[in-house]
Amino acid sequence: MGKYAKYAASAIFLIFAATLSPWKYNFPLNDDWAYALAARALAATGRLTLSDWGASTQLPHIITGAFFTKIFGFSFSVLRAANLLVAAAALFVFARLMDEFEIGPFEKTAAALTLAFSPLYLVLANSFMTDIHYLFWMLSAVYFYVRRLKDPGDGRALFFAGACAAAAYLTRQLAVALPLAFTIMLFLEGRAGQQPVEKVKGKNKAQPSPRRSFPGWRTLAAVWALPLAAMGGYQFWFTRIHGPTWVSGSYVVGATLAHITKPGLFIGDSVYRVFSAILESGLLLLPLAAGFLFSARGFSSKNGLQRKVTSAGPWLALAALAVFAFLYGPLPYLENTISRSGLGALTLGGAGLKPSGLFASQVFWLLATAASLVSAVLLLCASSLALRAGGPELRFIFAAALLQLGVSLAGAKFFDRYLLTLLPWFAFAAAFAAKGVRFSKPAAGLTLVFCAALAWAGMKDYLAWNGAKWELALKPRAETAPGEIINGFDYEAWFNYEKNMAYLKSMKPLNMIGEWEWQKGTNYKAIISFTPDPRFKVLDKIEYSTPLSSRKGVLYLMSVKQ
Repeated sequence: MGKYAKYAASAIFLIFAATLSPWKYNFPLNDDWAYALAARALAATGRLTLSDWGASTQLPHIITGAFFTKIFGFSFSVLRAANLLVAAAALFVFARLMDEFEIGPFEKTAAALTLAFSPLYLVLANSFMTDIHYLFWMLSAVYFYVRRLKDPGDGRALFFAGACAAAAYLTRQLAVALPLAFTIMLFLEGRAGQQPVEKVKGKNKAQPSPRRSFPGWRTLAAVWALPLAAMGGYQFWFTRIHGPTWVSGSYVVGATLAHITKPGLFIGDSVYRVFSAILESGLLLLPLAAGFLFSARGFSSKNGLQRKVTSAGPWLALAALAVFAFLYGPLPYLENTISRSGLGALTLGGAGLKPSGLFASQVFWLLATAASLVSAVLLLCASSLALRAGGPELRFIFAAALLQLGVSLAGAKFFDRYLLTLLPWFAFAAAFAAKGVRFSKPAAGLTLVFCAALAWAGMKDYLAWNGAKWELALKPRAETAPGEIINGFDYEAWFNYEKNMAYLKSMKPLNMIGEWEWQKGTNYKAIISFTPDPRFKVLDKIEYSTPLSSRKGVLYLMSVKQ
């Protein structure tokens, strides 16, 4: 298996994704309509025009979508297929990164598949959001930075690292953390290279240092040349050629500044987000933690892991996380992808009657929270051991993950999908720690199968009810046009966002337009919900099958006009 292990996760993921029949679902999910509009326009006109809603830089993502659209025609099925291929490529890069640390084939494949079958990865890969595309470029940059740290004379690796970091920045601004983390690591390693002065026979004798104290200006220029060129070039293009969008001024800048300039609120939000991120990471990477479950006391010096974890550390972490869970209740904490109604962004009302299986069970979430507590602590132990045993290359991967999390914490909103840049570190640390600590392959494998099955069912349900809502809304009706139906944010935006925003921008400055003001410009005549409302007349309904329940789900179309 060792020879083909780096391909295994990508191949298994594509087969797994194909069982969901993603080509059948030609509709947007969550925010991906905004990026689809830009890709369609670029393919049709050759002009790169960003949506007012898309907050990320998104350029390579849009260009990829336009390329596939040119070849196969525009549809969300095509864009979803393109994103799934990028997701498989990201898993391949992740496996190659683990090859640099001689991680065993089982642990490497298990780590990649745990990431692939997590609800975040599966949902985002089956959309046209920028997160997966960014992850591909991020992991590629990290891979080449690691190659450069292992071989300081490898100029090609540094060039490719800079190119990938630039592409990552042009996908999401978060990538500024990548060259910054590498630069910090160069300076830290330079300081570590200075040997202490030793007294020999009354004289001070400096020990020779095997490496240069600090990176020279040529090295720093090579690190930052391409990322800074991408940042400067994008800023010039966006401000001087493209022009501002609503989100660039009102959300990215305005809302972020409003968030970080309120110290009390910012600190409180950050603490909540960090604890939530750790616990939800424990849930999402449960299969890897399960591998350590029968050897919790085995986190000790073995196979190059030189020090024991401080005995009180895991217990303190467990206590702190348990207090947090007690105060805020069971998972989930962060919104957008995982909820008590299933997977994916919930866009319709009346979800109390939606058949959601285990996701709707309080007992399930109590058990999931308890498992996540233990899992998170085990992952933190694995991270500690990996950092102690690993060299500068491993510390760089950690620094990159930490800095990206820090940038995300500054934002006015913090969705669970932002954890996608943190999960690779925990997965990597667990696979690395397994070199020195007993790792139960059966426990990890069985837990992975269970989590994959639950994620598959949740994803199939997400696609099923979204397909039903589009089918119900698009039925020909004399009294109601498709664009006049309240049918979830993504549906309404696809029909009305561009024209309504164009009207608003003609009436007032961008900074005076409210986040949801565009929805007020449509005269809605009907609404779709999981629950019939006694105030409204039911015009039609549709049933759909879901693997989460033996009973079928039902959506109702109701008139909002008396």
